[in-house]
Amino acid sequence: MPGALHVVAARFRSDADATGVEHALEVARALGQAPGVETVIVARSDEQLIVATWLEGREALDAFAESRAHMSFVMQGLAPVIRGMWSAAIEAECDLPPADTAALWAFALPTIEGVYEWQIRDVLAAIEEMPGAAVTGPTVEERERYRAGGLLCLTTADRVAFETALPEARTQWAETAGGAVEEALADVLPEPSL
Repeated sequence: MPGALHVVAARFRSDADATGVEHALEVARALGQAPGVETVIVARSDEQLIVATWLEGREALDAFAESRAHMSFVMQGLAPVIRGMWSAAIEAECDLPPADTAALWAFALPTIEGVYEWQIRDVLAAIEEMPGAAVTGPTVEERERYRAGGLLCLTTADRVAFETALPEARTQWAETAGGAVEEALADVLPEPSL
């Protein structure tokens, strides 16, 4: 049975204080305690935060979204330190991320009038051919601003090859899907030591 992946990508405010950012990272890691969660990966750069949550399946999305851990993440973790965010929930064959994942590239394909399903499938297929372990699929929430999304789990070597290929790929994806792909790239944070 297919699993589900919930991806959040947020941009930090320029005046976000270090304590607030650290709290956001702490509550992001705590998403692993929400119902239906199989694993969570937190990645960040100076400007962005990516949180990828693997769920048992589509049916786990509602309980996850309504959980205390998720609400705390959004309201007390993200809200004080970000200037914008996007999220996407997708249904896909979701293998857990490789142990040597060093970075995440998250993406979402916006809903654009005149873009057909075959065009979305073509972009997803092209992303799956990029370096890294891909999890891609259609979004599952009715009010979703995006038609599809996912991420690439990148090893250190994958990231170099990915960043080399990305500029040309962006141009092709924009031509195929009728607009820019929403995206974020960040390094995976190590688990805090006990």
